[in-house]
Amino acid sequence: MSSVNHESLTVVARLRARAGREQELRETLTALVPHTLSEPGCISYDLHVDVNDPASFHFHEVWRSGQDHAANLERPHLQEFLARTDDLLDGGVQAVFMRRLAPVPTAA
Repeated sequence: MSSVNHESLTVVARLRARAGREQELRETLTALVPHTLSEPGCISYDLHVDVNDPASFHFHEVWRSGQDHAANLERPHLQEFLARTDDLLDGGVQAVFMRRLAPVPTAA
């Protein structure tokens, strides 16, 4: 059985690199992953890049609770990144916050 429950929070965040900053943003986002995965309440924290647009990055995150997600946003590694978003991003972070309605079926 999955550790995800109906109280967990799923976040899908989209970030677009400024022109010419794609590699720097990729490296910066990749560096966030191990720190965030070690945070209390982080169930998964997956970074993706759009196969048709290498400037478009997406996080798929699952948190035990909204409080765990909020606490993560206050951590030094996230605050350092957020302080750099004006330089790295074309626009801000676009995020959708969701609650799971039904579990993923497991193979028999």
